[in-house]
Amino acid sequence: MDPRLRLKFEIETMNELLRELDYYQLLGLKLGCPQPDIDAAFRAEGRRLHPDRVAAGGTPEFRTAANNVFKAVNDAYRVLRDPDARTAYDNELRAGKLRMDQEARKAAEAEAAARNDPTKAARTEKGGKFWKLGLQNLAEKDYNGASMNIQFALSFEPDNEVFKEHLAKAKAGKEEVKKEKATSNAYKIRI
Repeated sequence: MDPRLRLKFEIETMNELLRELDYYQLLGLKLGCPQPDIDAAFRAEGRRLHPDRVAAGGTPEFRTAANNVFKAVNDAYRVLRDPDARTAYDNELRAGKLRMDQEARKAAEAEAAARNDPTKAARTEKGGKFWKLGLQNLAEKDYNGASMNIQFALSFEPDNEVFKEHLAKAKAGKEEVKKEKATSNAYKIRI
């Protein structure tokens, strides 16, 4: 069969099955594939399925189908290339959802932003109040205050991983201060 005709049939079929294909299938990958494979698969599929390349001289219906398939491939790549969004998508996929809705995507993006910028890690107003205090305490190297405020923040958001990471940092800082005090003796007699 002519390769161009085969590609045309493939695009038309994919367009009909878009609602049934998950992001991994769109990129020709298996669930749990290594992260670097995602970039390579997108480059290959994006080049192969690009509407400007495959729909030239085609009917308006075929151009629409090619655009739909290419948009779906781009959407798949946008989600799977980010490890946090990919984890969120994998959880959605296990729950039976083939596509990430807008809310799930925003939550994944917020989680990624929180990892990059700890000031945006709080998801609740009350948790945010204590979180800001805890960050301020950490900046001032007041590890006792930081531990206390971050623990308060965790009482409002017990599953917040960024809070837990910073609490561990505060506790480590507290231990370091204890060690420094133990090794320095203010009453040491100097001769």
